[in-house]
Amino acid sequence: MKRKDLFREGFKSVFQFTFNKADELTEAIKEVWEEEKKPKPKSKKKEKRPSDKEKSVLNPTSVRKRKTRMFQTLSLPPGASPNFFSLCTGCNECIFACPYAVLFPVTVQESGKNFPHFDPNAKACHMCTDWPCISVCPEEALLPYELSGEKPNFGKAKAITEHCINEKTGESTCNVCLVTCPIEKTVKFKGNLPIFNTSSCTGCGLCVESCPSFPKAIQIKFKKQ
Repeated sequence: MKRKDLFREGFKSVFQFTFNKADELTEAIKEVWEEEKKPKPKSKKKEKRPSDKEKSVLNPTSVRKRKTRMFQTLSLPPGASPNFFSLCTGCNECIFACPYAVLFPVTVQESGKNFPHFDPNAKACHMCTDWPCISVCPEEALLPYELSGEKPNFGKAKAITEHCINEKTGESTCNVCLVTCPIEKTVKFKGNLPIFNTSSCTGCGLCVESCPSFPKAIQIKFKKQ
């Protein structure tokens, strides 16, 4: 037999073996498929329903509804009227008008309505003299302070002395909160540590925003809404 014919016969036998095995595998798959299509007898045993705890493990994306106090860590915009939530339409005009991009919408899940808020511990209200956020409000949900007779009162600043640079250095190294505060005589120092006058503090958050320590040595405590 020639060498060329020898290789041809060898390949032929190999391929024939492969084809035979493929046929056997196909038949086996068909048998399994036919068996799977047959209806299975129903088990009389009652299936145990998973508990709420087991459901949360099986389905980690499911969120259990819980009663929470809305907006307990956020402040309303400047000039918010006593009837803010009934007057505000969620038009977001005040958000667009803020030159410092402080305000942002918060959605109430029950109604799907948006209300503007801000977090003075994250980004401070800069206490603009012309209050553009108030002047642009079309529904009087935000009232000018001279008309309402109120003063800005978002919360109260509180020192966290263990984070203060002065506490760590033991010296009067930093006075940024005093320099930044827009209300005179609101920030004072007892020794080398800051204290805040709660009667004049507006809780605007400028002292928090400017504080160079990390974690921040000042925190705005929110008033109840």
